[in-house]
Amino acid sequence: MIWKVIGSLVLLLAGGYISAAITRFERRRLRVLDGYISLIYYIKGQIDCYAMPLSDILDRADPAILAACLGLEPTDPFLRLSTEGGFPLPAMVKESRLYLEPESERLLTTLTGELGATYRTEQVARCDYYVAALTEERRKLNDTLPSRLRATCTLCICCAIGAAVLLW
Repeated sequence: MIWKVIGSLVLLLAGGYISAAITRFERRRLRVLDGYISLIYYIKGQIDCYAMPLSDILDRADPAILAACLGLEPTDPFLRLSTEGGFPLPAMVKESRLYLEPESERLLTTLTGELGATYRTEQVARCDYYVAALTEERRKLNDTLPSRLRATCTLCICCAIGAAVLLW
């Protein structure tokens, strides 16, 4: 009897942990989009003021912005290792694909192909376009976030309760 109680509690704790992990993941998706929007603002400013190539811009970027784009914490040792030799923008988008909606990934992939291929004024205008498009995607994600969190948390906890009842 005591083992059944302990097993039921373990199942309930596992359901709560999975619910918390999903909540962290969903909130990180917003931080990743915020990071890319900040990075595009930074790239736009560097192109507009200094006409620097993209590789030099990314080498001088703030590590906190790069960490946000990759879904990492600024103190993560992987961030230091990945940015030492330069981290190209297409590789960043590919690395953070897990956190991006398909439309956001498509926009960022298109942006990486267009940067550096045109004149300065055209690149600045394209940065403005992609900031507006990604801001709209972020707004949509933010609007659906509470309902997604409620649904996934409820589902995880209900599954844990159901498993505990079935195994009782």
